[in-house]
Amino acid sequence: MQSSAFSFLESSPFQNSASYFLGDPNNDSLQRVYGISFPDKKQLTDYKVFLAEAAKRDHRKIGAEMGLYAIDTEYVGPGLPLWLPKGTAIAEELEKLAKETEFLAGYVRVKTPHIAKEKMYLTSGHLPHLYADSMYPPMELFEEGSVRKAGDQIKAAVKHGLDKAVAGIQKHFPQLAEAGLGNAVQQAGEILNLGEPPKGGERYYLKAMNCPHHHRIFAAEPRSYRDLPLRLAEYGTCYRYEQSGELIGLMRVRSLNMNDAHIYCTAEQFAQEFNAVNEMYLKYFKIFGIEKYVMRFSTHDPSRLTGDNAKFVNEPELWVQTENMVREVLKNSTINFVEVPNEAAFYGPKIDVQVWSVIGREFTLATNQVDFAVPRRMGLVYRDKDNTEKTPLCIHRAPLGTHERFIGFLIEHYAGNFPLWLAPEQVRVLPITEAQLDYAKGIVHELRSQMVRAELEFSNDKLQGRILRAEEARVHTMLIVGQKEQDANSVAVRLHGKGNVGARPRNEAIADIFQAIRERRA
Repeated sequence: MQSSAFSFLESSPFQNSASYFLGDPNNDSLQRVYGISFPDKKQLTDYKVFLAEAAKRDHRKIGAEMGLYAIDTEYVGPGLPLWLPKGTAIAEELEKLAKETEFLAGYVRVKTPHIAKEKMYLTSGHLPHLYADSMYPPMELFEEGSVRKAGDQIKAAVKHGLDKAVAGIQKHFPQLAEAGLGNAVQQAGEILNLGEPPKGGERYYLKAMNCPHHHRIFAAEPRSYRDLPLRLAEYGTCYRYEQSGELIGLMRVRSLNMNDAHIYCTAEQFAQEFNAVNEMYLKYFKIFGIEKYVMRFSTHDPSRLTGDNAKFVNEPELWVQTENMVREVLKNSTINFVEVPNEAAFYGPKIDVQVWSVIGREFTLATNQVDFAVPRRMGLVYRDKDNTEKTPLCIHRAPLGTHERFIGFLIEHYAGNFPLWLAPEQVRVLPITEAQLDYAKGIVHELRSQMVRAELEFSNDKLQGRILRAEEARVHTMLIVGQKEQDANSVAVRLHGKGNVGARPRNEAIADIFQAIRERRA
């Protein structure tokens, strides 16, 4: 195709990137330069408009303007977001939505620790090869008696090392010894390094994924076919050591809070459970106004089950069986999907959920996976109707992905103009003069008593200046009260980005706010 319009691209939220030379982090970091071409100038112009709008909606820019989160690289570390109060409000609303939805769908909630023994990840297969590069280095911990023993060994080694160092200086470098100088400390340090660490230590890893912990919860009690399907849900915090060059705002982080759940079921229950998860995705799409999406159905590559380039669990029959099961569910539903080979998880086929924001930017939002391998590796069984032990299938699902990535998407999707139920500051009450202050305080109290995020702002500034501040802060609803409103027990309602929508009786306006939040209106 011949191009008649070409342009180099300036840095933007998704064009600004770097790469290590030859992919080796020990080499220099190189800056990528992007160019793009189109058949005609109109398409190039439209694309530049899209880039400009995307830059305005950059979640890093809006997140800083709204005070949603901070990343403190000096004291906390890169890729480790600190959620500020307004960002936490959004995260908690999403968590509330997930908990309500999952409760109605028959999920039960669990909580798991942030660390675990190396043994668990070796058993699950995440270590030593598949996930080692994505996990933080292990901590080697010792039992209390071993710690005391280690302390005694270190003390003895220090004394021995220093004695030997001093003796060596006196013997071989008498002139330095006489001067009270020498490299005794350096030599002592070298001697100490020869000592072996105490035996009996165990390695612990920061949790990079929730599934092995949930598998151990399944194994904690005897299970029967009557217990299935068992749906375990948790907003679990995970830690993944992403390469520094891959970190970008909230989209790629090292600490993530995941809307996770694992469904343990029989093969006969699989289709209904898997389809119910897909329907949950569609429900969320409707709530957030996501109109364009596609499910990327990732399958395995039969040539990579064995050998040096093995990528998938070597269970060829189970791969075919589970892929056919997923394919059948997708075909029998109204789900928009495409099939992609060689991108499955190591333990089974998966679906990656691709969505587009209102301006047409594509995001990978969440995942839905089938696991036929790890439950068997971890010895998970239930007693079936015929009194035999069988291994359940496991569905891994995270419809809202992580707080970090999903909120990053929503910031750009809404350009920071969140719907009322999700807005960090839902209502701001503005009395015109001090004479309406008590009336305004009563409104704020009434709203906050029902958990509405309402604030009062009164100052000597002109009303127009206070309205402007509320607009800049993206406050969803302003209730303005002057003497006329106080006398009539009413409020003047103003909506962010829409302006004045008129006066309403106080009770009616407040009731509508409550209702809009309950319904999660767009």
